[in-house]
Amino acid sequence: MQDRRDFIRLGALGLAGLFATEVDGEILPRPNKVAKPVRFKSWKKLQSCFDINKDIAYFNTGTMGLSPKPVMDAVSNRMEFVNQTGSYSGHKKELKKALALFTGAKPNEVALTHNVSEGINIAAWSLPLKAGDEVILTDHEHVGNALPWLNRQRLENIRIRVVELQPTAEATLDAIKALTNEKTRVIAVPHVTCTTGQVLPIKQIVEFAQSRDIRTFIDGAHGLGMLNLELNKTLGCDVYASCGHKWNLGPKGTGFLYAREDLIQELTPHFVGGYSDTGWKLSDNDSKLEGYVDNAHRFHYGTQNSALYAGWNAAVSFFDQVGKDKIYQRIGDLNDMVLEGLQNMNGISILTPTEKMSRGGLISFVFDNQDTRALYSKLRENKWVIRFVGESDLNCIRISTHIYNSESQIEGLLSAIRSCV
Repeated sequence: MQDRRDFIRLGALGLAGLFATEVDGEILPRPNKVAKPVRFKSWKKLQSCFDINKDIAYFNTGTMGLSPKPVMDAVSNRMEFVNQTGSYSGHKKELKKALALFTGAKPNEVALTHNVSEGINIAAWSLPLKAGDEVILTDHEHVGNALPWLNRQRLENIRIRVVELQPTAEATLDAIKALTNEKTRVIAVPHVTCTTGQVLPIKQIVEFAQSRDIRTFIDGAHGLGMLNLELNKTLGCDVYASCGHKWNLGPKGTGFLYAREDLIQELTPHFVGGYSDTGWKLSDNDSKLEGYVDNAHRFHYGTQNSALYAGWNAAVSFFDQVGKDKIYQRIGDLNDMVLEGLQNMNGISILTPTEKMSRGGLISFVFDNQDTRALYSKLRENKWVIRFVGESDLNCIRISTHIYNSESQIEGLLSAIRSCV
C-alpha cells in the first residue's frame, strides 16, 4: 500500500520528468498518470502542458487560471489514494512550507483557506475595531474585499472611507495619505485591481501606514503567480489574502491568508475548530476554550481536501521548475504586446495605467462610441475568452495574459478587436 510519502515522491518525479534534461540519452523515470515529459526549450513547447480546448483562446486568468497537467495529475493521484486507503489528511505542512518559500513568508504566518474572500472575511473580523474607527478602501474593489468591510460597518458601525485611484503610483499614494486621519485604523486595498489591473504601490503604502500605526490588509487575489511576492522583506504588510486558482495555476478552491508573525496575537479568530486552540474542556462543571495557538493556524481548521493541497504543491513546483522570474517576465511581456496593440487603435480608450510599475498581467479598455458589452459578447462568441467588467460601473473589457497565451493568439485577438472599431 502506498503511503503519503510515496505520493509526494511520485509528484516530484512527475515534475522532474516534465522538465527533464537528457542524461546519456535517457529521461528520468516517471510514474504512470503524470504529464508527458516536456523539455522547456520555448514557451510554445511549454504550452503542451495545458490541455486547453483548441477552439478557444483563453485570456481570462484574472478570473480563473488553467492548471497544467502535473497539477491535475497530483490532484487525481491523491484523490485515488484517499479513496483507496481512507487516509484523508496530508500535504498541509509541505504546502505551508512551499507557500512560505514562494511568498517570502514564514510557515507559521500562513493559514490555508478556500479562497480570497474567506481570507478577507477572517481578517476583517479578527482585528479589534470599535464604532467610528475608519477603514480605507478604493473605488475599484472586488466584492470579496468590499462586502466583508461593509458588513462590519453595518453590524458594528465602523466607517468606510473610499479613495479614488489615480493614474500613477505616486498620485495614488498621495490620495491615500490625504484620506487618512487620527481615526484611520486600517488601509484595506487590492494589490492589483480586478477592474483595470492597476498594481498599487503596496510597499510605499505600507511604509506610510506604519509611520501612522495603521494596519494594512491587502487583497492579493491577483498577486500570487503574477508578481514576485516578498511579503516579509519587501511588501511588509500586516495581512495578505490570496488564492491558488488564478495566476498560480493551482486547483480551484485553494487560498491562503498571511498574517505577520508579530501581529497574530492581536488578531482574534471568530471561527475555530480542530488545531486552532491550545486546549479545551467540555463538561457541565468545567467548560472552556483555553486559548488560540500562537500562529496563523488559529485561522485554519477542520477537515480539508489533501488532494487540493497536493495539486497546489505541484503548481508551486511547476513555477519553480520553469522559473518564477521567467514566468513573471513572460506575463508582463505579453501584457506589453496587448497594450501596444490597443494604443495603435482609434476608437478605444485604455483604462489601465500605462505606467510600467502600475501594470501587471491585466489590461482593460472600452470602445468609445459603441456598445462595449455587445462587442464583448461578439468577441466571446468567436472563441476569445475575455471578461466583461461591470464593477465600479466601468462596463469595460478585461484581457489577462499568462504563459499559455502566445504572440499569435494576441495578434488574433487584436485583429478581432480592430474589426469591431
